[in-house]
Amino acid sequence: MSIKEILNDFRFTDTRIGTDSKREFSNGNTLPLVGVPHGTNYFAVQSNVDKNEWWFNPNEDNFKGFRLTHQPSPWMGDYSYLTILPFDLEKNIKYDTTSSIFRPNYNKIIYGDGSIAEVTNDIYSGIISYKANTKANFLIYADGLFLEKKDKLILGTVKNCYDSEDEDFTMYIVIDLDNDFDLKNTESDYKIITDSKNTNLYISTSFISIDQAIINHQRLEKDFEKLVASTSKEWEKVFDRFEINIRKEDALYQKYNPYSKEKQRKFFYHCLYRAYLFPMRFFEIDKDGKEIHYDTFNKTIKNGMLFTNIGFWDGQKTLFPLLSLIDTEFLEDLLEGIINTYIDTGFLPKWLSPDERSMMPGTLVDNTIADLLSKKIGNDKSEILLEAMIKSANPENNKSKYGRFGANLMDELGYVPADLHESVNQTLDNSLSDFSIGKVAEILTKDELANTYYKKSKAYQNLFDKDIGWFRSKDRNGNFTKDFDKFSWGSPYTEGSAFQNSFNAYHDIEGIVSLFGSKKAFENKLDEITNETSDFKVGSYGEVIHEMKELETAHFGQIAISNQPSFHLPYLYYYVDKPYKTQLLVKELLLNYFSYDFKGYPGDEDNGSLSSWFILSSLGIYPVAPGKEEYIIGMPFFDEINVKLANKNILKITTEENYHQKKFIKTMKVNGKVYKQRKMSHREFINASEIKFTLGLVPETGE
Repeated sequence: MSIKEILNDFRFTDTRIGTDSKREFSNGNTLPLVGVPHGTNYFAVQSNVDKNEWWFNPNEDNFKGFRLTHQPSPWMGDYSYLTILPFDLEKNIKYDTTSSIFRPNYNKIIYGDGSIAEVTNDIYSGIISYKANTKANFLIYADGLFLEKKDKLILGTVKNCYDSEDEDFTMYIVIDLDNDFDLKNTESDYKIITDSKNTNLYISTSFISIDQAIINHQRLEKDFEKLVASTSKEWEKVFDRFEINIRKEDALYQKYNPYSKEKQRKFFYHCLYRAYLFPMRFFEIDKDGKEIHYDTFNKTIKNGMLFTNIGFWDGQKTLFPLLSLIDTEFLEDLLEGIINTYIDTGFLPKWLSPDERSMMPGTLVDNTIADLLSKKIGNDKSEILLEAMIKSANPENNKSKYGRFGANLMDELGYVPADLHESVNQTLDNSLSDFSIGKVAEILTKDELANTYYKKSKAYQNLFDKDIGWFRSKDRNGNFTKDFDKFSWGSPYTEGSAFQNSFNAYHDIEGIVSLFGSKKAFENKLDEITNETSDFKVGSYGEVIHEMKELETAHFGQIAISNQPSFHLPYLYYYVDKPYKTQLLVKELLLNYFSYDFKGYPGDEDNGSLSSWFILSSLGIYPVAPGKEEYIIGMPFFDEINVKLANKNILKITTEENYHQKKFIKTMKVNGKVYKQRKMSHREFINASEIKFTLGLVPETGE
């Protein structure tokens, strides 16, 4: 595709969607990243240099340069970054935020003086094209940056990764230009000076060595238009997996319709773009075509694939289940990368950036493994993955950032005690992982082992307080802790209160229902969560954090769809035979809490997880429990969507009477036959040819 064709294809989203965020309140906390799916490097416009991790704001007209970045989230921070500012005479540059172009594989920045800077990049390399009024120069700056000119190349390193097993973690750099140049350096930056008005700067990187960076550079397509075309093809492959058709509505109806289906469709493709950014590739191809990676733990080069910039606590609920429908080839590679992380460190990964950061509770990569293997993705790797799951569940101590936190005490007490951080979530997440280990053992017909872990997965029940219907913390003597407040945030919970976190043992919702004694009692609890005010107390945080404000601002009860612990809550009414309540909640969320603008998301987008929630929900399905190979029927969102599934099947999902005011499913047909079940197996879904919904204004039967 040419640049003109990209601009005419609505699927090539404006990458600024969701970028209007700040520390105190998130509308996505995303960046306008330019690259290819699962790239090693991305570029993004930098608009300020003094706001730490929030270095881009779509409303600011300052242009500080194109930043080569590896930042998965502002909460993780950036590493191995540098910024390149094309400039003429003036370095304090303003740009036109309206006419400048932000697309997945192409940025065009129009300066106030009419100069134009463009960028595109592939996996390891990029081109910055600059058309100046007089002379095209470049300012390059970053912490820990060293550059030197050698013949016609600039070679260098960046050392600004402050949380890695390798304290000397290095990114190697190769730069050249299509014109003669001089390199000058000061205490704070480097300047590339040319005598040309129009200049292309070519840059490649490596985490392996300077020699590997040169190899990567030699493979770079140096024709800017051709590189745009080749990277466009990579995104076309992604966008072609879905085809959304919109029915033309009666023009007179528009007076009753405050929504734009065109913008909703654009937002879907923006979500698809986000779902293919992370994890990022952390391996390279050597001169012999072999995959190699840098092992930061042992500080050596190893064979095989590796991936980074992903939190499995975030991705396991929606991102990887989505990809299991449409891109099993990538997931096969991901499993190899997971295994290589285990081989390198002795543990499965939890939150990688670039290596283990151990940011969230549990070891929920277990859920991803169980989910993929149960869907027959990567089954040839089952034995080593089971070994890795079991070994990662048994750490030597709780000071390590690897393995399970509180595992030994949980084995002893049946729960993680209250004096350990986020003890309720740790207990529930450990139970989830035990279920996943049991699932993989079952796949391998290790029945005794499977039963052992299935039994362990019931440990979450030890924290249920039947008197009040919440999961609560216990001390080491088995007593519930005092001063419980369901509105109080923080430890023993994670990024929420009892409202958001009590039902996170989603591998066994039926078991949770039984703890309440009846479906009606559990329904009443769900109604309490849904109809409660959106109040909060800061609890152990001691201050207001952004997730609290997002909950409060949304006024959607205590369902904080802005964060992973609440993703499944709207779907739990299925388990009490009240699917119409799920349909209503999901339709309201899809309609009113996501938008194609700079404030696009109701909270942190988090590496494709919230985007994948939107995509799956708009298909009319949701995978409440990874590893169970089933989807709850929710509420479809588009008139017609054709899904190119990974098994080569094309599934057509249509929705009749699809008006915003119609929030209930009247009928559902699969392959022309009435379908009355409220869930669908993975196998049934991926082999269906057509699913047809018809919507109504009220529930048909109250069920």
